[in-house]
Amino acid sequence: MIHMDPKLVKRSLKLSLKNLQLSYVDLYLVHFPIPLVYEGDDTNIFPTNESGAWKAAEKWDLIETWKAMEELVDLGLTKSIGVSNFSISQVERICKVAKYKPVTNQVQCHIYHPQTDLFEACKQHGVTITAYSSFGSPGRLAIFKQAGGPVLLEDPVILKLANKYEKTPAQSPKDEVKTALRAALDAGYRHIDTAYNYMNEDAIGEVLQEYIKSGKVKREELFIVTKLPMIHMDPKLVKRSLEISLKKLQLSYLDLYLVHFPIPLAYDGNDNNVFPQTETGGWKAADKWDLLGTWKAMEELVDLGLTKSIGVSNFSISQIERICKVAKHKPVTNQVECHIYCQQKELFDGCKKLGVTLTAYSPIGSPGRPGHLKKADEPVALEDPLIQKIAKKYGKTPAQILLRNLIQRGIIVIPKSVTPERIRSNFQVFDFSLTKEEMEEIDKITTKRRYFDMSVWFKDHPERPW
Repeated sequence: MIHMDPKLVKRSLKLSLKNLQLSYVDLYLVHFPIPLVYEGDDTNIFPTNESGAWKAAEKWDLIETWKAMEELVDLGLTKSIGVSNFSISQVERICKVAKYKPVTNQVQCHIYHPQTDLFEACKQHGVTITAYSSFGSPGRLAIFKQAGGPVLLEDPVILKLANKYEKTPAQSPKDEVKTALRAALDAGYRHIDTAYNYMNEDAIGEVLQEYIKSGKVKREELFIVTKLPMIHMDPKLVKRSLEISLKKLQLSYLDLYLVHFPIPLAYDGNDNNVFPQTETGGWKAADKWDLLGTWKAMEELVDLGLTKSIGVSNFSISQIERICKVAKHKPVTNQVECHIYCQQKELFDGCKKLGVTLTAYSPIGSPGRPGHLKKADEPVALEDPLIQKIAKKYGKTPAQILLRNLIQRGIIVIPKSVTPERIRSNFQVFDFSLTKEEMEEIDKITTKRRYFDMSVWFKDHPERPW
């Protein structure tokens, strides 16, 4: 928006091409129809006035900006051009005089904002609509959220359809999962963590076989982890459950198999009903449970060569101690929520004494978790002032600082993302170290917040882990 002056358009794209290390882009969009004042600083992309509002330019001419965009096509710097966040009238004004019409208009579009009129009008002009925030942008910054506002992922109609097709409300297409895994493998990741409950083992298996068969990676270089679902914790079901996962993953063995949660759910014979519900909508716990019996069944999997090692997830110290007292094969790790607001110090120390490592899920605070798990006033790890201060010092992202802190504590991290750029960024944490003083500062953070609390469904269950 600061480069919408026609004299700045070409220079702006060249800056982007330099950053992207490309000679051309396939599509270049005008980000927003209102230009902001340009103060000579290319990094000050959102200049503000004294009241803190964005500072609009005093003069603007969308048509002239568009003519400058068209020149970029003629110069071969972009194959096509388009707009973003434009109204029908603005698109029409451009189409009337355009040498090259916009190929698309990228706008917010989802079930609560279907953009029907805009879609039909753009269609008449041969302009497509590209949707951003297609499932409600649950990971958007807190300042853009309103308490009590509708949450797309919790819409009753969407939930009903998701249940019908045995999908999640925001089900990532298999192609998206495959793209994410390819990006991870290409970036150097070899530890792949999934779970029966995630319903993506088959997509992961396809990519693993693609890379193994092509010689891009060897099976022995990979460390593949999946988890025993809560509906299969009956000792008689454990082996069969892993065999289902192995078939989907197209593997003959796992490197690590985890018990996903210490409380078993009722199994109704449907292997896809991973979260059976009570009449009131809560998760339906099994009538009987025996953690030690489940663990013995897990140990048999090691003896059979179906997995190299076994562990647990979301377990308490006392539960791990009970297992370790009788275990033939001790848990190698306990995978739990762990980040600056849930540092798990006591659990880490307790596990360490037992020779059990800690693996952190949600290490950056899980900004992409479903809306129903968020509260308007909750702290956001990525926005923590201390983390942002340290990130600025090292020229790193807040996510990279959060990951580095856990690594230096001796905790295994498994950040989740389906975005190739973020996947690559999360891997770039081995070229710097936090100082002892910075580690101590982070250690002293007093804010407490658990972003995932599955225990709320089992407040009175004897195996409730926290």
